[in-house]
Amino acid sequence: MQRRAAAAYFVFFLVVSVAAYAYIGVAESQRPEVNLDETAELTNESTFTVDGTTYTASNIHMAGGGGGHGGGGSMVADLTWTNESARFSSSLEHNTTTTYQNDSYLVLADNETGTVTLREQFNVSRLLREDPAVRNSLATQNGTDFVVYSENNTLVPVEEWLPEPRTREFSTGDTYEVTTDSGTFDATVTSVSASGATLEWTAPEQRTRELSEGGNVTLSGQQFFAHFPDHSTVQVVSSDEYPQYQTTLAEQDYFHERTNGLWGVSILSGIAAVLMIGMAYLPNRG
Repeated sequence: MQRRAAAAYFVFFLVVSVAAYAYIGVAESQRPEVNLDETAELTNESTFTVDGTTYTASNIHMAGGGGGHGGGGSMVADLTWTNESARFSSSLEHNTTTTYQNDSYLVLADNETGTVTLREQFNVSRLLREDPAVRNSLATQNGTDFVVYSENNTLVPVEEWLPEPRTREFSTGDTYEVTTDSGTFDATVTSVSASGATLEWTAPEQRTRELSEGGNVTLSGQQFFAHFPDHSTVQVVSSDEYPQYQTTLAEQDYFHERTNGLWGVSILSGIAAVLMIGMAYLPNRG
């Protein structure tokens, strides 16, 4: 009798386990999917344009964890574009050395006249090598540096030997040529004070923004958000679609909650079925 009852319970729990598992398979076909009218669907190095600005997607990958389900990671990507009229500024500090059109100058700011003057600085070592009449090294006496003429060892103070330095003067509003890693640009002297001068200019600048699942991004003054339908694609979607996106995420959470419940029923019922068989074959007392 004990074994008959155990067999009945075994069949019952086995049927429940199989039925729950089968229902999970049916339910998977009804999983809520994120369906959006995306502005652009991008893979690595693909581009799209918003109001004349071209954006490039790259480095689409899983960050912060493993790539599998439950790995704790999230999809991210880089979105890169060029701002053709980015604003830059720099300063010319008084009594410091700067490079202008490949030559070295001393910066002299005058607050009273509102001007900043560049006074040429000489490469003495190079000039010595280029002058065959003098030796290639200086002589120092009583703290003063002298140029030594090769023919008769005549000493001439360096300041007297050097040519007259060139000067360049700039006032507020004048154009000043700046050289950066990106190229050479015409800057404007926007202010002059006793401490120096301020320069401002516009130039192209490459910018990068990281995209994350559901994260907002402003492109050319318009609002978008990102969605990753798989591990190699990112969709850039208008913010008008965000309410629908949030609704679908809530439906997916509800679906996962119910599916996890079915998995629990299937697993526990399977364990119970095995226990019933084990109990049926326990030895009887006596």
